[in-house]
Amino acid sequence: MWGALRPSASSLQRTGRAGSSAMTEALNVELGWSLDDIGLLEDFLFAEDNGLDQPMDVSMIDGFFCALVSGPHLISPARALAWVFDFEHGEQQPAIKDAAQAQQIMNLLMKQWNATAAELMSPDCAYEPLLGCRELDDGRQVFILDEWCKGYLVGMSLDQAAWAPLQVAEPAWFQTIVTYGSEEGWQQMERHPPSDAEHDAAAAGLGLQALQIHRYWLERRGGMPEPLQAQQPGRRSEAKLGRNEPCYCGSGRKYKVCHGGH
Repeated sequence: MWGALRPSASSLQRTGRAGSSAMTEALNVELGWSLDDIGLLEDFLFAEDNGLDQPMDVSMIDGFFCALVSGPHLISPARALAWVFDFEHGEQQPAIKDAAQAQQIMNLLMKQWNATAAELMSPDCAYEPLLGCRELDDGRQVFILDEWCKGYLVGMSLDQAAWAPLQVAEPAWFQTIVTYGSEEGWQQMERHPPSDAEHDAAAAGLGLQALQIHRYWLERRGGMPEPLQAQQPGRRSEAKLGRNEPCYCGSGRKYKVCHGGH
């Protein structure tokens, strides 16, 4: 019943905080991707002629970015974004038409990266996972958790040794992520399928678990995000970054009130 399905832009929703009533909540596009952004990005990632065999879909990217900005050490975009195009090995690169298209795709990815960081840092707990949603034969809608959870695990794998102590100390925080995102978890669900209520509860609690993990590591990083180290040969970010642009550290705040104010 819970088979994987790559979500289309029209089937994406935020989980919200109200259990089953969250199924009707529309996608919040104030910070991150709009529906047009999602359509453009997935058209690019899954185009037949772009040379990619295992690109992430947008739900998987959302989980991936959540892990990257939440972990014990922040991972730079220069290192991380290759896994968006090849989540198995981080090696394949897409066929890019020109510099304008390359900049457009980079801007879309960094838009969601910065929005994710801002939502996780928000004092009102604004972060909600971006999940696929599908309608069953009886008209009910269910969230698809596996892609988001798989993306989160890929993000963790880039710094697995540093993540391991928390997984051992607080396994309950990772239960949904591991259950829906790993092969072992799916084998377990095949043996003991979750009930509808258990599945809905897992979807409703996923965002809170992500916030809990983020806050744990944020405290141990000193309460402030570490600067991102995106490589731009021959350019100085201090001279080029406008004071009203998003800060390079991924906090989601303007540069002038974040690292630009130091």
